[in-house]
Amino acid sequence: MIYLLSDEGREALRAIAERPVLYAFDFDGTLAKISRERRSVKLAPTTHEWLQELAKRASCAIVSGRALDDLRPRVNGAVSHLIGNHGVEGPLTPPAALQKAERTCLEWMTQIDRDLAGLFKDTGVEVENKRYTLTFHYRCAKDLAAVERTLVLLLDRLTPAPRLIGGKASVNALPPGNIGKGAAALALMVHLRCRGLFFVGDDETDEDVFGLGEGLIMGVRVGHGAGSRARYYLKHQDEIEDVIRFIVHRLDGTPDIAGQILRSPGGTVKPA
Repeated sequence: MIYLLSDEGREALRAIAERPVLYAFDFDGTLAKISRERRSVKLAPTTHEWLQELAKRASCAIVSGRALDDLRPRVNGAVSHLIGNHGVEGPLTPPAALQKAERTCLEWMTQIDRDLAGLFKDTGVEVENKRYTLTFHYRCAKDLAAVERTLVLLLDRLTPAPRLIGGKASVNALPPGNIGKGAAALALMVHLRCRGLFFVGDDETDEDVFGLGEGLIMGVRVGHGAGSRARYYLKHQDEIEDVIRFIVHRLDGTPDIAGQILRSPGGTVKPA
């Protein structure tokens, strides 16, 4: 993997800025810091400002596992294109597909309440019903690996069989089919008539985008991962603002040399 803020990574970013690209980002762990209390997660004010600046200059989207009703207030208008529920919920999703996903989740919740509620309680698993997908959180469990193994076995009992995607101390259950972050982001890219997709994510749920065979011109993972299909990486989440700021200045044609003094959207002087 190539460090995105290295000389080689910056040169690749400069090349991307030469063409119409959809700049897309995961939310938790990418644009915003991960928190044990997921309800408290929000964008840092300066990240929000720079994201707004990027969205003024180029097509920009957030592709999240959160439901859109949960994601929208956290983004607070920074970008206009939002995809939620791991790609199931978005501006291009047909109403019939959403209705089918909602019925499937209702069926799963009925089965869980009838057959699995006690087992989940014993293992410390919390079920988050996001209307069109389900997420099973186990961050507070003592033995995360053991709980994950048990959880996957339990979820295999559900009908129709869900598409399971692992996350950070969580397992996500998606309705069966070809729905996912990758397909949704690619469809939005085509719809907006962009010529490539730039995407930053941080965990297994984002490998669906990193594994796209076409359309993706740069995949960036937050945190080095030997098994990731992303070609580039950032060392930690705090660097996402540096990346967005770099792209904005490149799109504007202003200096982007590492360490050069540049102005923030509000006029504050900041290092590049």
